[in-house]
Amino acid sequence: MTIPNDNLRLVLISLNELKQVAILAAANEFGPELFSMGIIKGRQQLETFLKMAGIDGYIVSYGEPFATTFKSTAFEHTAKQIANDLEKGFQARSELRAKMRNGETLTDEQQSQLRYSPKSWGVYSSSTRTDEGIERIRSWFKANKVE
Repeated sequence: MTIPNDNLRLVLISLNELKQVAILAAANEFGPELFSMGIIKGRQQLETFLKMAGIDGYIVSYGEPFATTFKSTAFEHTAKQIANDLEKGFQARSELRAKMRNGETLTDEQQSQLRYSPKSWGVYSSSTRTDEGIERIRSWFKANKVE
């Protein structure tokens, strides 16, 4: 799926798993500028927020950002699926850490899952323009008094 240049793109940064997720919005098409919008608290609030913003997909990027090897691929995913997948990922990571604390040996794959677990995710809306989305988000944070 291709993301139109003028559609809302957000970066979600885990500050404390899903207990605190910082929301940053891309200021314009493919520019490096990001606006800090606020912090979401909890899985349910994250799902509600993503629905309100019209988020319906996530972005996987790989390669060197300023080289020709950099690629981004967009995948359709509902707000609920995104929140569920993030929750499952954090739960799996917690279970692996518990195994390590109990002295169990992790497989190479499990160690890799712990080592390379992302701390941030790119998400987007296929229908909400950037300017409209940023205004919606500002209003939402103001109305919900989320800090």
